Amino acid sequence: MEKVLFWDFQDTLASNNFMFSKALYKVLKNYEPNTDIVLDDFKKKKIIGFPWQDHKKEYLHLTKGNSWWKHAENIFIDVYKEFKITEDKAILLARNVREELIKATEFTLFDDTIEILDYYKERGFTNIILSNHIPELEDIVRELGLSEYITYCISSANVGYEKPNPKIYKYALEKLHNHSEIWMIGDSIIADVKGAESVGIKGVLVRSKNDNNVKYYSSDLRGLKEIII
Repeated sequence: MEKVLFWDFQDTLASNNFMFSKALYKVLKNYEPNTDIVLDDFKKKKIIGFPWQDHKKEYLHLTKGNSWWKHAENIFIDVYKEFKITEDKAILLARNVREELIKATEFTLFDDTIEILDYYKERGFTNIILSNHIPELEDIVRELGLSEYITYCISSANVGYEKPNPKIYKYALEKLHNHSEIWMIGDSIIADVKGAESVGIKGVLVRSKNDNNVKYYSSDLRGLKEIII
């Protein structure tokens, strides 16, 4: 019987603050080194249209080929155009954002990530990443050196459902064999805790403030040792 831990990725195992804002800015800066637009300008923009912003919908049509990135490029084009960048230039810039977003070097592992993943692997748990993320998440995880501790990754972009939609959790459960224990660990009370609980998985909130008095909570990953024994 498997003992399984589902892990969120972004802001749980690794950080990449203002991930999309930084990528959009870097691409613009590469093409226009003398631009007056600065990173903070992008940070102030509300970037709308990503699937995880409306988790009740299904996005199966975005799992085929480059459909997810085509969808994302349209979002990026709209952001660039808000800065009065011409449509032709916006299209050109948007096509290059993907290259920035898939760089593992932009992500920083938390200081307890490998320690705790290894801790549970040594104790017979199966570690699986289950995250609302871009299609290349598995490549990023590998380049960060986590493959030794992670059995496999499930990125919402490749599934067509976003946490907390119960369907992504059901998808993840269907990939398992017999399991005796299963947990979801993440920084979002909605996506990771409530979503998991909706299908009978115990959720642990980590790294966020526990303003809602979640039953299972730890400010970091090391505290999980007192919860998942």
